Amino acid sequence: MPASSPARWLLGTTAGLLVWASSFVVLYAGLTLGCEAGWHARRLYGINLLTGALALAWLLHLLALAALWRWFGPWTGALRHMARVLTAVAAAATLWTGWPLLALPPCAGQMLASTMEDPTCSKT
Repeated sequence: MPASSPARWLLGTTAGLLVWASSFVVLYAGLTLGCEAGWHARRLYGINLLTGALALAWLLHLLALAALWRWFGPWTGALRHMARVLTAVAAAATLWTGWPLLALPPCAGQMLASTMEDPTCSKT
């Protein structure tokens, strides 16, 4: 497919943002389902199972973005520039949405919400 074909333009300009969207959905849904399934209470090789699974999913998405960056290598001109800028934006967004996995304990918000629903706490 020549670099100037409409399909190549469409794929080149949206691929990085589609990877970011996939990362966002996988991390958000994975956190929700993992908290409900109790994965945050299990450990695997000393690592919280939920955090490990989400970090692996996040890393795979970052690797996909790096592969996209290399894939744009033979392209020239405006398409390559636009594709790389949008892939860089997607990488920044993916880093931004994923870093809390490493900094915060999983399911902390769920524990706070369940405490607020406790009948002894709701009496004012």
